[in-house]
Amino acid sequence: MTIRFVLLVTLLAGSTASLFAQDLTISPYSRYGIGDIVSSTTTRNAAMGGLSVATDNYYSINRVNPASYGDLYFTTMDISAFWQASQLRTTAGEGTRYTAGIQNAAFAFPSNKNLILTMGFGPYSSVGYDISARKNVVIADSSLIEETTYAGSGGLNQAFIGAAVRVFDNKLRLGVNGQYNFGNTRYSWTSLLFRSDSVQATGFLPLSTTEDVYLKGWMVTAGFIYEDTLNAAKYTTFRIGGMIDWTPGLSGDRLTQVSNGLVRDTLGELTLGTVALPTRFGLGLMVGRFGHWSVGADVQYQDWQQFSYFGEDNDLGRELKIAVGGELTPNQQSLKYLARIDYRMGAYLKQTYLQFNGEAVNDYGVTFGVGLPADAKGNSRFNRGRAVSRINISAELGQRGSLSTGQPLEELYARIRIGATINDRWFVRRVID
Repeated sequence: MTIRFVLLVTLLAGSTASLFAQDLTISPYSRYGIGDIVSSTTTRNAAMGGLSVATDNYYSINRVNPASYGDLYFTTMDISAFWQASQLRTTAGEGTRYTAGIQNAAFAFPSNKNLILTMGFGPYSSVGYDISARKNVVIADSSLIEETTYAGSGGLNQAFIGAAVRVFDNKLRLGVNGQYNFGNTRYSWTSLLFRSDSVQATGFLPLSTTEDVYLKGWMVTAGFIYEDTLNAAKYTTFRIGGMIDWTPGLSGDRLTQVSNGLVRDTLGELTLGTVALPTRFGLGLMVGRFGHWSVGADVQYQDWQQFSYFGEDNDLGRELKIAVGGELTPNQQSLKYLARIDYRMGAYLKQTYLQFNGEAVNDYGVTFGVGLPADAKGNSRFNRGRAVSRINISAELGQRGSLSTGQPLEELYARIRIGATINDRWFVRRVID
């Protein structure tokens, strides 16, 4: 394994210590629901439009569909981080913000009984925004301007443990994940009064409200993947996959405090309750020749009309995502490095659960990336695991929302992910003849 590969893994692993303190989004759209749901796809899958339901994952850990763990034959570590630039546009102006953080960290341990165990952690949702709004008001016969600042930060983290098996001559893979979500989110809004010359009005105290929400609870993901031969002469196969993401609900508490700048409500109002998350379904299809090429498509659906927040209904809609993509490896056995690189492309379109003026907020984009073999000198005769270890890089260009349809915000974003998958043989019984 090359020195640069080891250095990259060390850098990424050292960054996991800050997982629980990172701001993963700066979008005002994260105000709704429980925030932006962070994609749990691998860097490899992200480069193919986010395909995850039926893709083959022989050297990476795809926790979107835990049945894919059944592809793994080597002890595997899969870790990734991201960097994102977002340009936010409104009718009043625009600005650019940047964010970065850990995306995923997972470990898999196959056994010789067709049972594969996995574990790991990563962010589940993220809230991050800081916006202001102004309006004209009349108080005591004085025309003033009220400025309200809205801010949010935090989100949920997720720890998981999973398992998968291969049955029916290794044609069917069945998998399940148990996930524990936990975390704290803070929402605040502050109102100030100004004169028309933008000087703060005297005689009026600022009013500030802070809401701290802590949530925790279990979630279960189950899935299947069926693989069979499509054309034996050309070594092509097809895969059909399905998954379901279900949670009995998150429990927690919400503490609301109010301050006018002089007096703070030290007791506040504490509310105990639950947050109901909708069930997510996914179906996928993939066709390909292992080690050479693959193409596929995914559909995922989630009805956020079933979402409730501490007993309060939210005006959210149905979410539907369609993704297409593929991968090409010119010659996996070649001694030429460029021929062994995996080249990936994809695209996605998501109708999100947010709606404004009767129009759904759409999120769409294109993706591309590469999988760089860890060993620059060619495949290892003695350890196939090292031969499939990769440094994966993906890039994503997308847009969420549109000013042209009367929506309040248009977000253009560019996201780069870099990850490492290390594969090796563990627990091998040596035999001397």
